[in-house]
Amino acid sequence: MSRNVVIIGHSGAGKSSLINMLYPRAGAATSDDLKGCTKAERVYGPCDIGEQQYCQLHDTIGLEEGFWGLLWAPKAEKQLKAYLKRIRPQLLVYCMPGVRSSLKKSHGRNFNKFKSVVGNRVPIVVVVTNLEASGNPEGWWSANLDTLRKLGIPVSTSHACVTTLPEVYLPPASGLYHTSREAVKALIRNNLPSY
Repeated sequence: MSRNVVIIGHSGAGKSSLINMLYPRAGAATSDDLKGCTKAERVYGPCDIGEQQYCQLHDTIGLEEGFWGLLWAPKAEKQLKAYLKRIRPQLLVYCMPGVRSSLKKSHGRNFNKFKSVVGNRVPIVVVVTNLEASGNPEGWWSANLDTLRKLGIPVSTSHACVTTLPEVYLPPASGLYHTSREAVKALIRNNLPSY
């Protein structure tokens, strides 16, 4: 039985970069701006998430692209809902940027909307991305509790605060890429229901 882990979030949140970090052979197309580059859902795996556990990673089209994106926002949302019903995920990973100016009410709205789509049977976790310059990615969550509350994202949500920027763009001795990858693997492993 496949353990389906679906990566969702706004365009430019780092979903495809996260896929590439977790499953290096993926070669998922990425972009360095807020415009999406994932045109359709795609499955990668089996992905080794450590401790002899594996899952299938599902990359999805970005939400909230507007008229100029690959798929108009309401259609992207409808497409994602249909996809989730079809594949029956065991875990949703909601990506959102850690840059405060990039956070919008729609991040909270989409988190809660898709949480209600899958119901209580499927856990949803958050991966906060774009934290390569923060100096302390792990501290982002506790430093932004008020922002999370305003967005309507429960502060008790399981999460990882990371960078998905490829290792070649990071300071050589930082270890940030490795630490980020292991944090996300542990997040998935600890929240993915067993068979």
